[in-house]
Amino acid sequence: MTLLCYTSATLAANPVYGASSEDDPGFAPFARVDYTYDSNLLNRSDEGDGPEPQSDQVKRLALGTLFNAQLSRQKFSGLMSLSDTRHQRFTERNTDGYAYRLRWDSEIGKTILAAVEKGAVSDQAPIQTGLVSATVRKQDTELASLTWNFHANYAVLSEYKRTETRFEGASDNNDALLNGLNRDDQSGYIGLAYQPSSGSSSAILLKQSSGFFPSRQIIGPGQTVSNNFDQSEVEWLTRWNYSKITMLTLSLSSVDRQHDELPQRDFSGTNYRVAMRYEPTVKTSFDLMVGKQLVGVSDATNSDALARQVGLGMQMELTSKLFLQLGYMPQNLEFNGTDGFSTVPRTERLKESRIGLEFQMDPRLKLGANLRQRDRDSSLPNLDYTAHSMNVFVKYEH
Repeated sequence: MTLLCYTSATLAANPVYGASSEDDPGFAPFARVDYTYDSNLLNRSDEGDGPEPQSDQVKRLALGTLFNAQLSRQKFSGLMSLSDTRHQRFTERNTDGYAYRLRWDSEIGKTILAAVEKGAVSDQAPIQTGLVSATVRKQDTELASLTWNFHANYAVLSEYKRTETRFEGASDNNDALLNGLNRDDQSGYIGLAYQPSSGSSSAILLKQSSGFFPSRQIIGPGQTVSNNFDQSEVEWLTRWNYSKITMLTLSLSSVDRQHDELPQRDFSGTNYRVAMRYEPTVKTSFDLMVGKQLVGVSDATNSDALARQVGLGMQMELTSKLFLQLGYMPQNLEFNGTDGFSTVPRTERLKESRIGLEFQMDPRLKLGANLRQRDRDSSLPNLDYTAHSMNVFVKYEH
């Protein structure tokens, strides 16, 4: 997995580009064992009077299965898994996790594609600040989409998604609750897509989303604030096959986000994301991404930021069984006001580098190793950090 991952809808993922796949029906069990060493697991700064950076070793076991079944024009698919994560030093982060996803795809007549999905994940709360008490994050997701291919080259797209996020603390669940971490997100869009015979494609999407925080955030003695917001967006999304070896993806959107009680966090402006994939050979590909967009920061503060990002990636097949991945992503994150961690605006400059090797010992058995380097430079004092980690894993897929 490269660093070039995008949170918004992509044309390639939309059902307008093909009906349900013809995968072989049945179950595909899998197992994965990971060992990770991290030099600064909680991303602590080595400045100031706070706790010093400390390393940790993490062992993780995940067992699960993929499944799918095709019945005429109906397809049922899903995933179920259990995980066990154990730390050598920060044992309060030990977690027994689970995940499931159930999906139904249906072809209704010759022109309508429908899908319904339900899923849940319970696992470790991601770390960025290292200063909050949440250790477990639980997310429940529901999704429904409908596509009408009313013409050989045109389709009407629609989707609704709801995500409920809850955090738990190591000793007192109210700690995470009082910090205002828990949130409910809803989003949806309706749009028109065009795909000519060349294989390129374009879409215009009208989007609406909202974030609701069930608990008001405590920012001082007797002082609370609501982080609730509503957002409207118009996005133009296009994918252009420039040549047989080069593909460009462009997203350009006008965004307006309004908060109930935090006008300093309102945003109105233009976001963009440009991505290019270059495949000079069947064994090598390069990725480049440049963007400015509102993103959900995947950390225990569970907040949003305006991000200016650059991403570089490379994937190479060194031999028939050995694969190399490289990735580098610098980004600037702007937090305007209360964000679940600080009550003053701040800017963070993050950099992450990654190199990964995967060895396909057998069609069902894979070995891998990853090295990561990450850095943060914050406009607030005593929040800068540097860390590196090493991960090795074994994965079996039946």
